[in-house]
Amino acid sequence: MNDNHLKNLFSQTAVYGIGLLANKAVSFVLLPLYTFYFAPADLGSFNIAQSLWMFVILFYLYGLETSFIKFFIDGKNDNEKKKIYSTTLILLLLTSLILSLALYFSAGFLTDLIQYENREQGLLLMKIFPLVLFTDSLFRFPLLLLRAELKARQYLCLTMLSLLVNVSLNIILIAFYKLGVEAIFYSYIASVIVTFIAGFWVTRKHFAFTFSKETAKRLAAYGNKFLYIGVFILLIDVSDRFFLKYFFNEETVGIYSANYRLASVMALLISAFRFSWTPYFLNLEKNSDNRKIISDIFTYLVFAGFLLFLFFAFFTGPIVKLSFGKFSILDPRYQGGLVIIPVVLLAYLFSGIYSALSVAPFYADKTGELFTVSLLGLLLNAVLNIVLIPLYGMQGAAVSTAATYLFMLVLLYIRMRKIYRIEFEIKKILSVIILSSLLYFSYRILESVSSGIFLMIFSVFLLAAYIIFSKIFHVFNYTTVKSIFIKHT
Repeated sequence: MNDNHLKNLFSQTAVYGIGLLANKAVSFVLLPLYTFYFAPADLGSFNIAQSLWMFVILFYLYGLETSFIKFFIDGKNDNEKKKIYSTTLILLLLTSLILSLALYFSAGFLTDLIQYENREQGLLLMKIFPLVLFTDSLFRFPLLLLRAELKARQYLCLTMLSLLVNVSLNIILIAFYKLGVEAIFYSYIASVIVTFIAGFWVTRKHFAFTFSKETAKRLAAYGNKFLYIGVFILLIDVSDRFFLKYFFNEETVGIYSANYRLASVMALLISAFRFSWTPYFLNLEKNSDNRKIISDIFTYLVFAGFLLFLFFAFFTGPIVKLSFGKFSILDPRYQGGLVIIPVVLLAYLFSGIYSALSVAPFYADKTGELFTVSLLGLLLNAVLNIVLIPLYGMQGAAVSTAATYLFMLVLLYIRMRKIYRIEFEIKKILSVIILSSLLYFSYRILESVSSGIFLMIFSVFLLAAYIIFSKIFHVFNYTTVKSIFIKHT
């Protein structure tokens, strides 16, 4: 296998992983603070607003993230890259301002539409909402430019800065000033403003006060189809909260969302891979050996993904139940939702594998395949949510998401073999799936009759067995893995 490509991708993924962890770790690091100071219903109200935020931001961006990276990487010279960056920022500034003004004057309508149980709290969140979206849309693009140039370490520095501001303000506003869940929004707004200013300064050589209508049209036209794909994927990810609110209440949403956050470490690692993967495979497109390189990387992704699944499935529950005086990593009021953790982990893993397969539509210039697959996935997800949530509650919601991503990755793999065939190492991949399944169910059997230190020791033994048997089945090369870790220690 081409070790250099694996090392380079790992290097980017490792640094992005730290950066994303810094940027998104608020969800996990501040979970004890949130669950201690906020009741499940209050946190549920915020999570509904957050889910809406994740959806509406797609219309603010209208696919510009993907088109910007694509065109910036393809730019023939510095002047063309400067025109693309400048046009993108100015275009986004104008459209985001218009959308935010419209949303602000629609705050009351949105509050009534969502049917917040606490209307006063809901109205406050909806009034802050437009500013969150405005700042969130702009601050992304200096970071995207650094991704396009594979400058992962500069990206890391900016996201560490964002984390510092965000965490500090959350603690100050919630613990000391006793603000409600709106403090989470205030803290995020401040952190992204600071990050945008710093990021713009770092990337200022690529910016000029010029605007090209032709470039703007090209960016919007290419990104348009990714808007719909992004909407479909987002609905798959967040619609379960709204179904839970419809069939149950905001307290259920709060418990579900808090436990969903516990699996966010897995999400961060998958996101780190995505962040490095998109610009990486776009830069790899003209490499004549790209099929073999992608196949090798895919095998390592599946191996690492199931290793992480086993690790978090074994240890998340026992760790979050630990208490320190009045504080617990997860407050007892929320621990009834721990049963969804393994399923959510699988959902994140399947979504990561699906993202890895998306290389084929890009190379074959048939990105419409992603539209079709994501649309079918959304339809399946809606049916599963409607059927499973009334019967199984939170577990039904988690299963719906995991089953949807499994369906999508299988369907995309079938289509991939027709539009841009890549010979994956199927035997190795199947051996990883079978092995991890056997080890996970062995853990669940022992968990039903044992607990405490013995179960923890047995979990370590199972993880060791996974690595040993994967090596026996030649899933990974020890020398390659060793060289990677030596490079990064």
